[in-house]
Amino acid sequence: MEISATVREAQPYEVFDQYLSRAIAEAELRDAPSLAGFLGVETALVERGLRFLTTIGHLRRDVGTLTLTELGHRSVQEGFRYVEKEDRQRLYLDGFTSTPLPRTHYSGSVWLDEPQLSLPDGTTFHQVTSLAPFRASAVEELLCRSDREEFNLPSGLTAAKPLEVRQAWLPAYVVECVSSLLVFVKAVDGVDTYLSRVAGPFLRDVVAAETRVDTERVWREWLDGAGFPDVRPQRLANGVLRASLPAGVFGETFAWHRLGSFEVRRWIFLQLWCEDRNARQRAVLERARSIVRAGGARSADELAGRLTELAGQLEVPAPSADHVRRYTEREGDDPWAANLEQ
Repeated sequence: MEISATVREAQPYEVFDQYLSRAIAEAELRDAPSLAGFLGVETALVERGLRFLTTIGHLRRDVGTLTLTELGHRSVQEGFRYVEKEDRQRLYLDGFTSTPLPRTHYSGSVWLDEPQLSLPDGTTFHQVTSLAPFRASAVEELLCRSDREEFNLPSGLTAAKPLEVRQAWLPAYVVECVSSLLVFVKAVDGVDTYLSRVAGPFLRDVVAAETRVDTERVWREWLDGAGFPDVRPQRLANGVLRASLPAGVFGETFAWHRLGSFEVRRWIFLQLWCEDRNARQRAVLERARSIVRAGGARSADELAGRLTELAGQLEVPAPSADHVRRYTEREGDDPWAANLEQ
C-alpha cells in the first residue's frame, strides 16, 4: 500500500527568520511596525520575513495580529526551522487482518506483483489469498501506535492516508509442527514469529486441506535409493523424524554440514543424524571452519555464539575458540586470525 503523509523536516534557521519568530514568541510583538522598531530594521524587510514564515506554516495573521502556529512555536523552542512537506511511503499489511508488517520485512524480502508459484529449483508454492476486505482504519491505528517506527512509519510523519491499495505476494515456507505452524521467509533469520502468529490460524485450514502423503513410504524409497536399506527412521518425542546413518558417510557421501540438517521430500522432513558423538563433534568443527572462512563471524565472541548454537543442535559440547583455531590450521586453512577480529 502507498500512503501520502506530511513529513516534518528540521532545517537550520536563517538568522533574521529566527529573530522574527523569537520576537513574536518571547517579546509578544504582534505587528510589523512593532517588530521593525524592536529589531531596528525597515518595515519592508520585516514584511518580507513575515510573508515567508506564513508560507511555511509558522505564522498566522488575523486582522493584522501576528500569532505563531504550533509549528512555529516548536521551531522557536527547539532552535530548528521545521518545514512540513508531503511525502509518500510504502506500507505492507498482511492480507488476513490488515495488520502492519514489521520493518524487518522490507529490506531483504522478495515481494512479487504476481503470485509466482514455482522456482527454478523445482520449489512449488501454493497461492493463499484472503477474502477479508482491507480495513481503511488500519493506517490511522498505526499512526496512534507508540512503536510505529518498528512498522516502517517514521515518527515524523503525520496526516497519513492511503493513496493506492494493491496486492503484493510474499513467498513463505510453512512448516507444520505437532502443536503449531511455523512460517519462514527470506528476510528473517529463523522462524518468522510475527507471521506465524498472525497468519498461522488462517494457514491451518490450507494445510489441513492438502492431500496427506505416506511418510513412511516416501522416506523408505529415499533411504533405499541412497543405499541405506537397513536404516529405519525413528519419530522423536518432539515429533521430528530422524534417520541415523553410519559415521563413515559424512565427509564422503554427504557433506559434513548435512549432519543434523533436514531433507525435504513431498513437503515432509527427515533429519539426518549419526549416533557417533565424535562424528557430530567434527561436524560442528567443520561448520565453524566454513563460517570463519566465509566471514560469517567477524569476532571471537560472535563465533562463540554460533558454536554454542551448532553444538546444541548436534547435542555435543561446544568447542572452544582455541580448538577451532587448531582444527582450521590442521586442515590447511589460512590462519583464522586473518578472517576473525580478536
